[in-house]
Amino acid sequence: MAKVHAPASSQVGNAPLMLNGAGMRRMMGFKVYVAALYVPKPVRDAQQLLAQDGPRRLQITLLRDTTTEDNLDALKEGLTDNNPPAELDALKTEVDQFFTFIQQVHDVPAGTVILLDYMPESGTLLNIGGKKLGTIPGKRFNRALMKI
Repeated sequence: MAKVHAPASSQVGNAPLMLNGAGMRRMMGFKVYVAALYVPKPVRDAQQLLAQDGPRRLQITLLRDTTTEDNLDALKEGLTDNNPPAELDALKTEVDQFFTFIQQVHDVPAGTVILLDYMPESGTLLNIGGKKLGTIPGKRFNRALMKI
């Protein structure tokens, strides 16, 4: 996929994970990123996947240069399009915290790897280009993010 290799396995903390699936996102004909999802036990049903509360990793490899504004706009749109308004309202603090972490990185060049690592006991750790930016607590936030 666009010369991006998605390994068959990964690890979050001490938890071994297996590739559940990978795909490329295109916008207006341009290749934007390759995303790979790693979970303890791969499943093909989205509802079963969202119901799992084990560790998981969403690995996104950018195929184009982007800016913080581009990333924030895309995430806001994805969250709004895929989550009911009442659920997003209940997660306002977590979503705002997540956006604050993203704003720490200004320009994000092609080839940058973004990791969203979820551990039930701590929450979702955001790592951009090898820099750990912070953790957003809670299963509900990660579930909302995984719906994008």
